Amino acid sequence: MKEIFDYEETLVNTFIDNFLMEKNDNILIKEMPIRWGNIDVVSITNNNLPFTKSQMEILSKPTHAKLFLKTKNNRPIKKENLIKNIGASKATCESAVRDLIKNNLIIEYNDFYYRNIDFIFPKVIISGYEAKLKDYKKAFYQSCLNKSYVDLSYMVFPIDIAQKISESKKEILEEHGIGLIGTSRKKSIILIRAKKQEELKPYLRLINLVQSQSILQKLEEASL
Repeated sequence: MKEIFDYEETLVNTFIDNFLMEKNDNILIKEMPIRWGNIDVVSITNNNLPFTKSQMEILSKPTHAKLFLKTKNNRPIKKENLIKNIGASKATCESAVRDLIKNNLIIEYNDFYYRNIDFIFPKVIISGYEAKLKDYKKAFYQSCLNKSYVDLSYMVFPIDIAQKISESKKEILEEHGIGLIGTSRKKSIILIRAKKQEELKPYLRLINLVQSQSILQKLEEASL
């Protein structure tokens, strides 16, 4: 039976409803600005961070996140080593260091820098989902982009379209590690499982986590 969705948004919302019924402990964010251009849906299995609202705002910036992760609680680091190979200008790095100190994320003592907050990455799986009614090429392109920002990258289509894609594109999707999900009004089915990415950069993982928590807090505040 052909599954018809009039709008992409309807497909996304139906997929989310199905997903919530199956995995109600996951955090779901629509239109999450992880990369240039939003990902339709991002799910995170667990997100319990020790940061304040202002600290999360600071750590959502790439240079700040990279610098924070180079510091350790009990292992001092000199400024020249802290800002080395960050990929930003010296002035930008020094400004970011001042921001991190101001927000109590790192401290400076005798020209050495320490992390000022206990933080260990929680065990999480970050998944990205690109939903399209029928545009395979665009979904595939966006899902390949997402691989640099999430652990698992999936395409989501109406079930009949997804089944046709699975038959004709299975090899290329498996080669690129892209998963495929078919969605009907009542359920979503994984037709091809995504391959977990091994190269998700730690600073991007941190940005993903703090952004998702910030978005959730804003949604909670708006609902009060």
